[in-house]
Amino acid sequence: MPAVLQMMVTWCRVTMVGPDGVALASGLLEGPAAPDMSVVDDVARLALMAKRLGGSILLTEVSADLRALLELADLGVEMEG
Repeated sequence: MPAVLQMMVTWCRVTMVGPDGVALASGLLEGPAAPDMSVVDDVARLALMAKRLGGSILLTEVSADLRALLELADLGVEMEG
């Protein structure tokens, strides 16, 4: 049986920023459908991890669906674009 490739929806790009403001790592946050509150939980966990290390996260290329959920949750992460 052939493998079926599922199209992924990009929700945003997450950049981990160090205490000195330098970007340490960047990656796409994506999934097979529109984001839900579990994605907001993932973003919150990434933000907490970065904060514990003295840094922060920056979200760019944020989809309208994810932006609406993040604003609803009042997560307080930095978003651009």
